Amino acid sequence: MPMSPRRRRLWEFLIAIAASVLIFLLVLIGAGILTLPTAPPATVTVTAAQWRIIEGTSATGLGWFGPSTLNSTAADGFPYTVSSGGVFTLDRLLSNGDDVNHTIYLVTVQPPFTIGSFTPGTPFSVPSGEDDFVFSMTLVAPTVGSSESFSTVITLDAMGPT
Repeated sequence: MPMSPRRRRLWEFLIAIAASVLIFLLVLIGAGILTLPTAPPATVTVTAAQWRIIEGTSATGLGWFGPSTLNSTAADGFPYTVSSGGVFTLDRLLSNGDDVNHTIYLVTVQPPFTIGSFTPGTPFSVPSGEDDFVFSMTLVAPTVGSSESFSTVITLDAMGPT
């Protein structure tokens, strides 16, 4: 059965309104005013950091900077939770217990983390007898699809190029 002219006009009117609303919504989305819902961003939880120092020994038989392995845990503010691919800063106090200045030549971090920056830049010297030399670094967390936890190892090399 054919549609009456009145009913046909009603349908054309409704389709025109629907098309106008759709175009209006697309313009709002394109302008960034209206955003589509997304899943919450993935996070990276950094549970701990182990600092390894490649160093020599002083006349007393101790490492120049004390123990060659230092652990950063809850007492140091861990765990850190950052967004996937986000950055966070770690600080470490270095003490030089030797009678001479010693230099840190290289700083590395275990994947999946990468180094964003560190202060001071390498090489840097820690003066003899220094107890509170501050080393600060910014690490970049890995990009993950879902929330994950990691620990990392940071190595400070004071033995220099071989």
